[in-house]
Amino acid sequence: MNTEIEEVATSVEDHLGLLKELLGDEPVSVTKPKPAFKRNSVALADMTDEEYRAYKAQKQATRRAALKARESSGSVKFDSASTREALADAALLLLATGGPGADAVMSYLSKIYHDQVGAPLTIRSWAKSGKLKPKLIHIARKSV
Repeated sequence: MNTEIEEVATSVEDHLGLLKELLGDEPVSVTKPKPAFKRNSVALADMTDEEYRAYKAQKQATRRAALKARESSGSVKFDSASTREALADAALLLLATGGPGADAVMSYLSKIYHDQVGAPLTIRSWAKSGKLKPKLIHIARKSV
């Protein structure tokens, strides 16, 4: 240890004195960052059964209104189910039109139904005849 630069601390009081000297006289306060989202301020545990049912009914009505507004504007909720439907619709349209990528869809169907040789061909004929219809096509048409 270089004694020319630093003082030698021989007791606990010396160590505390050095720490106070480094930190200064002002108390150090640590502030917690606020969360980016607002938590529910309703105490669900304090509600009666009737209050809880009314609360849940109001939340469900709000959710349904938002879904209707989104659908009327030409969009759907972005989640795994709607993503699967959109991708299935895209595959159906590719099969029906024979557009670029239809061979890849047919190859994938052949791998999925490897023990049922005629399944991919039947699916393609159903897509072409309109027996298999895209579920979200009405939304795609609104956005054009």
